[in-house]
Amino acid sequence: MQNKFGLKDFILILLVSLTLIVSFLAMKQDDRRWQQNETINDKIGSIEQLVARLDSKLESGIMISGSNNSNGSNANSPVIRDESWTKQAGVPIQWFDMPTFSADPRNEDDYKLGGFFKETFEAQPVKLTPVLAEDTYARRIGDQVLESLGDLNSETLQLQGLLAEAWQYDPNGYWLRVKIRKNARFSDGEPVTAEDVRWSFHDYINNPQLETESLRSIMTNIDRIDVVDDKTVDIFFTNPDAYNLQMALGFYVLPKHFYSQFTTSQINQSTALVMGSGPFKLQNLDPEDQWTPGTDIVLVRNEQYWGPKPALAGMRFDTITEDVAKLTSFINGETHMITPSSPQYVEKSSQPGWDDNAYSVKWFNMRSGYGFIGWQCGPRNGKLTPFHDKRVRQAMTLNLDRELMIRDIWAGLDNVAVGPNNPPSPAANPDISPWPYDPERAKALLAEAGWIDRDGNGVLEDENGVEFEFEFTRASGGQTAERMQKYLVDRCAAIGIRCIPKVVDWSLYDQIMKTRNFDAITLGWSASSPESDPSQIWHTKSIQNQGHNFIQWDAGQDQYIDAIKAELDFDKRMAIFHQFHTLVNEEQPYTFIRSVPWKRFISKDFSNVHTYPKGLQQREYYMPAN
Repeated sequence: MQNKFGLKDFILILLVSLTLIVSFLAMKQDDRRWQQNETINDKIGSIEQLVARLDSKLESGIMISGSNNSNGSNANSPVIRDESWTKQAGVPIQWFDMPTFSADPRNEDDYKLGGFFKETFEAQPVKLTPVLAEDTYARRIGDQVLESLGDLNSETLQLQGLLAEAWQYDPNGYWLRVKIRKNARFSDGEPVTAEDVRWSFHDYINNPQLETESLRSIMTNIDRIDVVDDKTVDIFFTNPDAYNLQMALGFYVLPKHFYSQFTTSQINQSTALVMGSGPFKLQNLDPEDQWTPGTDIVLVRNEQYWGPKPALAGMRFDTITEDVAKLTSFINGETHMITPSSPQYVEKSSQPGWDDNAYSVKWFNMRSGYGFIGWQCGPRNGKLTPFHDKRVRQAMTLNLDRELMIRDIWAGLDNVAVGPNNPPSPAANPDISPWPYDPERAKALLAEAGWIDRDGNGVLEDENGVEFEFEFTRASGGQTAERMQKYLVDRCAAIGIRCIPKVVDWSLYDQIMKTRNFDAITLGWSASSPESDPSQIWHTKSIQNQGHNFIQWDAGQDQYIDAIKAELDFDKRMAIFHQFHTLVNEEQPYTFIRSVPWKRFISKDFSNVHTYPKGLQQREYYMPAN
């Protein structure tokens, strides 16, 4: 049988051919449209970059360059300013230019807008709501979304105006008048007003129904805040204090119109009611659909921002507690910044080719802080722990070879900490050296305190035959934490003490500290200013109301802390600080383990990465044009 080519076959071939031709023409048209779109996008990108650079030049053109002085002018560019808002003639006025970048990304040739920068946290924050959230991770979010009247310069660490355009500070230390910038506004476009400042202090921080005790307990020297006019506030102090200025200018200014729509119960139970005037904002600020722990925190650029806008379209934060998984995520390009463990930093930063794709940065800065073991000096559940005796605390410090710990656990990158202020801080007493490693002296001190192996079983007992056993609380995750735990357990066993590790999720730490429900706990403090007010951590007032003296230490330190705060002369204040340092060194309420440099791996997918005495400034980063 023969196959015949018929009319139907011809029509079918014709239809197929026509379909192919139409598809080809459509593809060509799509290619032309794609090329046109790319050309348009390139032009838009060029225009955006040009506008950004013009913004930069305009800012520098209309702002005063150089340092500020009391009359708001300099030799190069005199400016006449309205001083009708001032409180008292003859009191110097501090004027401040519009804030800008320390390293302006808009000046770079390959600058472009867009891109998300992702950072990985080492522990899971529990909540982000301002003041209620106290951990360092929530603070890092808050610093991108929220702002205060003043802030520290990234390079000089000098206090300067942020939301504040100017201020007058009483030479006797009893009042401060602040002028708020006219253009400052929150992320919803509403202006920042004097009433927002007053409300943030009186009705939010000092609301006894809100869980703001830790900050409220240290802001007692602010007597009241009065509204003078829409853009001017008066802040009155109960007493002159060395830290009045940084306290009054340093708290987050919150939008009253946003937060006042919620009850105190709703705020206390919230996880992420975070709205402010900063360069970024939460991507989702729906009170009915808040961020929850375990999900990524997503910030987007605040297009309403009143200052220089960041290049980044947004920032994303996730949490990986395990060191190896965290590094793997970075290597795979799933995150752009991590805090590596010390061994990881040493290994990877010296690996050939590593720096082709990653910045490896390590430096001591204002926030470097120190790691410690805190000993419960007061009662736990109504019963004193062995650490209420300073001889026992001294023995615990003497029993730890901290130089060995730093060398073997933290790859030799840290320094042995000497106290609540580490060199080169002027508050650190230069005459104090770290306690030595001396287990024999430790045993003698324990015996002097009544802890002796009375039955020969290898464990010390007190005079009532109670064995020396304590619980050591640490957060889960990380090989270095596990190695530290093992070293502590082994060293305690070597002198007849039974150490029982208690490993908990970071989210439980805050409650454990507030309830004082621990024998010993490991943690770290980092400073929020070059000279931190010691009362928040050390004053006996901070034992009460769930303050940060969670070890409940009370050894006469208040006399020094109160004197430090009352002394306005810097040199005299430092001399008292040294006396306070001497007391802490003698008492050993903490065993100060190590002073910790910041270590970061940062992806070279981003440019304009700089280290500052204040820390890092991710808002300066940009994803360079190809």
